[in-house]
Formats: sequence, structure tokens, C-alpha cells
Amino acid sequence: MVVRTFRSARVVPVLICAALLTVTMTAQRGGQAPTLVIVNGKILNADGTFSEAVAIAGTQILRVGSTRDISASQSPATRVIDARGRAVVPGFIDSHVHFMIGGESLEQVNLRGTRTQEEARERLKAFVASHKDAAWIRGANGYGRLTGADLDEIIPDRPAFIVSGDVHSLLANKRALAAAGVTRTTPDPPNGKIVRDEKTSEATGLMLEAAQGLVTRAMPAPTRDERRRTLKAAMDEAHRSGVTSIVNIGGPDDIALFDEARRMGNLSVRIYSALWVAPGGGDSAFPVSVNATDADLDHFEEIRRQYKNDDLLKVGAIKIMLDGVIESRTAAMLEPYLDVKSRGTPTLPPERLRQIVTRMDRSGWQIITHALGDGAIRLALDTYEAAARANPAPPQGRRHRIEHLEATSASDIPRFASLGVIASLQPAHARGMLNPNPTGGRITSIGPERHASGWPWKSIADAGGRIIFGSDWPVASLNPVGSFYVPITRGPRPGVADQRLSMTAVIDAYTKTGAWAEFEEAKKGTLEAGKLADVVILSKDVFGDPPTTADAVAVDTTVFNGQIVYMR
Repeated sequence: MVVRTFRSARVVPVLICAALLTVTMTAQRGGQAPTLVIVNGKILNADGTFSEAVAIAGTQILRVGSTRDISASQSPATRVIDARGRAVVPGFIDSHVHFMIGGESLEQVNLRGTRTQEEARERLKAFVASHKDAAWIRGANGYGRLTGADLDEIIPDRPAFIVSGDVHSLLANKRALAAAGVTRTTPDPPNGKIVRDEKTSEATGLMLEAAQGLVTRAMPAPTRDERRRTLKAAMDEAHRSGVTSIVNIGGPDDIALFDEARRMGNLSVRIYSALWVAPGGGDSAFPVSVNATDADLDHFEEIRRQYKNDDLLKVGAIKIMLDGVIESRTAAMLEPYLDVKSRGTPTLPPERLRQIVTRMDRSGWQIITHALGDGAIRLALDTYEAAARANPAPPQGRRHRIEHLEATSASDIPRFASLGVIASLQPAHARGMLNPNPTGGRITSIGPERHASGWPWKSIADAGGRIIFGSDWPVASLNPVGSFYVPITRGPRPGVADQRLSMTAVIDAYTKTGAWAEFEEAKKGTLEAGKLADVVILSKDVFGDPPTTADAVAVDTTVFNGQIVYMR
């Protein structure tokens, strides 16, 4: 960064003249003086080529070109950042986050990285000791080998629960179960399971899928001020991660909070918010029920009309939870699991799914479907295809999506291109695919062949389909650069297709195609004149030296709406 300091008053008239001359020359060229320029960078152009510099005026990109040309256009008031050969890319678009839950996780005990039961216990004890006034103790990113008895011992005096790393289960202590009214006779909710002791039928504290909601909704609702602080913490984390746009999975309360921040001038991340297909549109947390009625769908239309779409906030998508996860055997598979006599069951009957998708497609909603298992993926594709046959195409076209794709039949891969369905994947979830000798519940439950079929981003792209990337935060870190190495290094091995992507393809999945998936390709996603000034400077030239480890690259600077919001 260039900083200019002038000590003598005698140079002021000269500076004023120089400034006037510069502004006059810029005006004569038919342009305007930039407010911010980035020079000497490796700047990714929209067509995959590279430039050296970018000029920003206000909230928009003014032009992209050579350092010499961009430098000639600046005025004395222009702020200058020297990128020193580092990569300069569009602001990252995280196409799948649970933003408010992610913000909450920043204030909870984080058990990510604990490898033993004792390590998890010690981290939990330390957190409890430092939060003596907290009415509830909450944890994120997995309970590992902890049991409900561990939580009862460590936290006997107040309710506590820890959410699993994939956010599809939680572990609660007895105080939390009592607050939720869970007894030995409490029935399992639809699409959920209360795990019980085989001898006593008492709840063990482990709550699967929708059963989590029994516990989380027993906790006192956060105040409005607490929600505002959570949103601010989440936006700060996004800035540190180079994330300038998100697709949020949440409910009407989230949208109301985002809208308030927008009206107050405090919204510093662009948000496309999707409503759960759940009673009332759900909320920030995993829905207790996915049994949305026609009246719920009518209410979605009211919500969409209530909020104005602009460059900061947009409403127009719904999220269908079609199955669970492979590790808990709740993902819907084409063939049975190897260790249980089940294929998993979709959360919605095919006919009801078809009714919802056809109706919402006809009304111009974008449909986002969670489908991990190959059975759920095929059902989603079949349903999208049926809706396209039943309805005329909406004015803006169809850009429906399938999320996660953790086991995908090879015969369904070409259908993404033929049906125009977007594959939304999370590279951080696929880190285990780099292990040449994988172990664990995934291998045990579906075997090596179906394990190898997960996250087929290159196969889908090679077949003409579109891929976008996200984090699923707080399931994984919001920071995309720590996962760049996964698609870059995921090479072939016996029985596994080559899924390596180029650095440019990875960046495009986080930017260019992510913007297209939001119907926003005319406004953002590439560094071009007239587009929104969301820019990230990385810690090195990742195009010349692609990262092969999680810590090989970092975000140095984040520019949002033409303003520097983060510098490392």
C-alpha cells in the first residue's frame, strides 16, 4: 500500500494544481478518477487470461488493465495497493452456508481437531470453567467419542449439547433432555430418532436428524441484540475468509434480520437467502419437520413479496431436505447399506416431492435440494425433469440445484448438463477422498466403490454440467482457500476417476459460476468494468503455484463494495 505524507506547506499549491490537472485529464479521457486501485497483481480476467491492475470507483469496477494504464488514471486521493505479484480474484461466493448458526458457533466450545475422548473432555471443561454465567453450554464441530454421561459429569448444573460436525446429530446432557421434555416415552419425530438405551429405553442424549430440534428449540430464544451481534461476528468471519457473497439456508427470521441490517447500512455481505421447505419456512436451525403444507408454500410467496431484491439481499430460493447423511445411514441410496438392512428413506414421498417442486417451479422459485445418497440424487433429478415437462420455462430460466452429491451413480452424471441442474459441492467435505486407504463409517456402510463415487465435480464438468462450491459452514470452515488443495490434488487411483481441477476452475466455482447460479452473472463473479467491486488479494500467485496443502495460501485483503473490509 502506498502512503503519502507531506511535511511542507509550500508544496500544497503544487499538489492542488497536480490534482486538478489529473482530474481534468481523466475527465478529458471520458472516465473518472478511481477511489482504489490494485496494481502489480496477477488478476484473473473473466475469460481466464490475466491482467496486472484493477481500478475501482465507488462501489463498481472502473476498468481492468496494465499497471501503467491504471496508475495513469489515479488521482492524489486514490488509495493504492501494490499486490506485488500476488493473485487478485473476485470476491468469493459461498454457495451453501448456514450463516447464523455459523456465527453462533464462533461463540461456542469448538471441538474440531480433538482426537481423543480425554482431549475433548479437557477442552469442554476449560470452556465450562470460563463461561460460568452461561445458562446453556453449546458446542460445535463434533462430540467425537464423548457420551451423554460425559456431558452429565462435566456439566451437571445446566443444560448442554454439542452438535456433530455434519450438523445431522447432537449430543445432549440430562438437563437439556429434561428442558426439552424428552422422556423414555417421547416418540421419535418424523425424520428423526431419539437414540435410547437398549435395556432401560432412556434417551442416551444422542439425537439424530430432526430429533435435534426437540433440544435446540428448548433453549431460550436469543434476544434481538444477541442476533445482531451474531450477524456481525459472521460477517467479520466472512471478510477474513474473502467471502463477499453467500447463499444462506435459513428461515424468515434470518431474512428479517438481514433486512434490518441492510436498512441500517450494516450489511456487509451479499446474501441470497433460501427458505427451508418446512412449516413456516423454518429458521436458522435444522428443521424439525419437512412436512410443508400448501399453506406454507403460500406463505413463502408473501415473504418473497415482503422484501425488495437488491445488490445486498435477495429472496427467491427454497431448500428441500431430501435425505440425511451416509454416516448415520439416513442418506437415501439405490442399493442397501452394507451393515444395515436399509437403503435409507427420502424425507418426502416422491409424489409429494413432485407436487412441491412442480408448484414452486411454476412460480419461478429456484429449488435447492439436499441429496447425498445416489437414490436421493436420482429422485431429485427425476423430479426436476418432471417439473420441466409440466411447466413452461420461467422468464429467467431454470437454475435448480442439488447439494452435496456424496454418492452419485455414474449414469446420472450426464443428466446435470442435459437438465440444466447445478451441482453444488463442498470441497472441505471431500478431504477424505485424498486418503488412498480410507477407513471409517463411510467405507463400512457403503463400501469402496460407492465411496469413490462421491463429489464428482470434474466428471460433471467434463460432461457439460455446471459446478459451484461452498462450505456448508459451520459444518466446515467458511474460509475457501483452506480447501483449494482438495480439488487440485484429487488425482486418479485404481477404481477412482480423476477429479483434479485447475486453479482457474476452482476459482470459477467459487466466483463466476457461483454468480451464475444466483442469476447475478451480470453484476458480480468476475473482475470486469461495471461489475460490483468485490475483490480478494491472496497471499501468493496461486495460478503459478497452486496450493497442495490446507495452509499453503491465505487471504491477504478483502474488498467489499469498493471498501477494504479486511487486511491480514
